[in-house]
Amino acid sequence: MGADFPILPTQNINVKCQTSKGEKELSGTTFELSTEVIPSMIREIELAEKYVRIAIFQMHQEGIFKILSQKIKQGINVEILTLPYDSINDDVRAEVEQRFKHLEKEGAMLYFNKWNVGDPGRTTTAVRRWYSFHGKFIVTDRSAIALSANLIQSQELDAAILFRDDEEKIKEFNEKFEKLLNLFVKKSNTFDGSIHDDITKVVGTENHDIFKLPKNVDPIHENHWIRHYPIEICKPNTAIEEKLYITPFDCQGRNFIESLITEAEKFAYISTESFTDEDFSNFLVDTSVNKKIEIKILSGIKSMDFSDRIQDMFRDLLAQEIDIRTTEEDLHAKLLITDKSLTVSSVNLNRINLGWHKTKEYWRENTESLLVCKNLKIVELAKEKYLELFYKSQKVEEKLSEKLEDTVKRMFDKTFQLRVTPDARTLLAKFVLKKQIDVKKLVLKIGKITKKLMTHYKRTKVEKQDFISAMVLYNLSEGKQSYNQLKEKLDEVEEDVNTQAIINALMFAGVIEKEGDYYKINIEALEY
Repeated sequence: MGADFPILPTQNINVKCQTSKGEKELSGTTFELSTEVIPSMIREIELAEKYVRIAIFQMHQEGIFKILSQKIKQGINVEILTLPYDSINDDVRAEVEQRFKHLEKEGAMLYFNKWNVGDPGRTTTAVRRWYSFHGKFIVTDRSAIALSANLIQSQELDAAILFRDDEEKIKEFNEKFEKLLNLFVKKSNTFDGSIHDDITKVVGTENHDIFKLPKNVDPIHENHWIRHYPIEICKPNTAIEEKLYITPFDCQGRNFIESLITEAEKFAYISTESFTDEDFSNFLVDTSVNKKIEIKILSGIKSMDFSDRIQDMFRDLLAQEIDIRTTEEDLHAKLLITDKSLTVSSVNLNRINLGWHKTKEYWRENTESLLVCKNLKIVELAKEKYLELFYKSQKVEEKLSEKLEDTVKRMFDKTFQLRVTPDARTLLAKFVLKKQIDVKKLVLKIGKITKKLMTHYKRTKVEKQDFISAMVLYNLSEGKQSYNQLKEKLDEVEEDVNTQAIINALMFAGVIEKEGDYYKINIEALEY
């Protein structure tokens, strides 16, 4: 198909969305969060009258192939942009490859994005299946659909936002499809797509190390490898608009998602298949500390391999009272819902999906899709569906406790030669987890007090005396205390502390005041 597509005139139709509060009628746009996203996509493809274009990371689902075959027989153009066959899992590859080839024989246009981004030298998945395209969207002459779903056989909890008979959205999605073809598929000089030439124009040579194949990577990837993008290719600061974005060319995924959360004034609800990025976790903690918004996270079980790093990351989030849960069903939905917008994307909260600065001049990130919707009716619908799912999901503390149970069992068995019953292990594991989170809460609270103290003093450098002052304020936050009580607690940390001098300094600053034989915080002078 060419760049111009016939667009049906906008029709004022109603799409019904079932929610926990009954049916709501929405005109033209709807949102879905369920295990029925793929059947919904099949029904939507059935409505196509002229063409179907699918940009997808993976497509295995038999029903999708069947409906596309039917559409081709009806004289409807079908185009699919996806990854090469060697990206498909071994157990289904032969069957899926056969389906694609049959569809192609019937007249479908297949486009394979062979480009890779990164340096997988230390990764066992490095060879043959390391492809950068991870986006997901569908456009027909009737609909524009942004997905978090892959079109595969597995039944997963997924999300989609659909624009029916919306001329502008259909045009916009077609333009993004063309953009992907131009970047990665259509021949430019001797390369697939324009991306090689675009980078060469920036770096000034075709033989730059940026194109060098990493060690141990199959030579099949020669001339399809980019270690990272020059920053000129990636937009660092992008205005948040109601449209479909392709990262990192329209925006840098990490910065854009952080901007969406920063823009929120009341809440940020997140759903992700996988969450392993510590920097993003730290961003959420910082946001929660410095901005009073409610943050909730639904994370798929696959991200909970619970290495020590991930376990510690989740404890940090829990300590800041960020609620994290996981679903019984396989969770694949990638969502961000705030009081300002809904984002349906292909982005997991992992480093390569979010992207990061390799150096100041270079950015590394997969090619992802993000759709921002600011229709407040849709945002409210998404919020309702999310919370309904969230509150029936399992708290992540239970998964963390399960991991601690193994530690408890080993310790009592080897150290004390005692057998511990399962219910006793569970109880002790929960107790230990609570204490671990309490320690992190303590650090955060001391940090908050120190920050407010330094703001009061108009200083940014924290000295030892400042921490001791913060400890005094922390103890007084539990209630008023006498000199001897404060001295006893400070002596537990360091015996030679001049407690009276610290108290006098805080009183002189007006931060604490004396009431009889007791000291208390001056709330008006220092709120925390």
